Amino acid sequence: MTAAQGRLRWGALALASLIMVAAMAITAGLGWWQWTRAHENGATVVPDPAVPLSELVQPGDRSGAEVGRQVVVDGTWADAEPFVVTGREVEGRPAQLLVRAFTVDADATGTGQPATLAVIVGWADADAAPSVAMPSGDVELEGYLRASESSAPASTGSEVEATVIGAVATSMLAQEWPGPLYSAVLVSYDGADGWEPLPPLAPTHETNFRNAAYAVEWWVFGGFAAFIALRWMRDNGRVRPAEGANPGPQEDQ
Repeated sequence: MTAAQGRLRWGALALASLIMVAAMAITAGLGWWQWTRAHENGATVVPDPAVPLSELVQPGDRSGAEVGRQVVVDGTWADAEPFVVTGREVEGRPAQLLVRAFTVDADATGTGQPATLAVIVGWADADAAPSVAMPSGDVELEGYLRASESSAPASTGSEVEATVIGAVATSMLAQEWPGPLYSAVLVSYDGADGWEPLPPLAPTHETNFRNAAYAVEWWVFGGFAAFIALRWMRDNGRVRPAEGANPGPQEDQ
């Protein structure tokens, strides 16, 4: 260190460091408090009530806007090949799903023509072998719509008397069932003998964005305080030589 640079102002640097650390700790704590309140004060969103299927989607419609909505639909169980999807887990237990074709009445499709809807009837333990028979006659189903999955081979077999598949893929089901086929899949709330219905749609929790924004603001303030403190220490951390002072002997070049 040369005389021109000046000695370090240890007291001032220590005080500035202390203030910086305190400011960062305070702003970090306030930010975390606001972030916690953002989750605590968020709104609980209950799924919309069930509406007729025709109000949301028609056969072949692939917009996806209907996914996650609850619906009711009238029709009959189709005399078509049943499928079992293996390799699933429900409530922490290895499971299999029963998928059946449901013929939607012509006056319930919105097109004036009957159509086929893939329905996840329910689930059973992976080693169970319940019947796949469904009741005859007119039926009203209630449940929620989910997107079709990508086609995949089955990873394990099943004792159920049905064709085993690896995914609920309407692209594959369309090759086996009468058309037209809905692109969405209905998860039924009703279940069947030996098949428990999948859990219903649960309420969701939305974050309070005002409190979240306050949290981000506090963290930004803390970062800005650290920047100002470091900048001050860089510019004022050494004693400045008195103006006009003799800088000391210089070496000959």
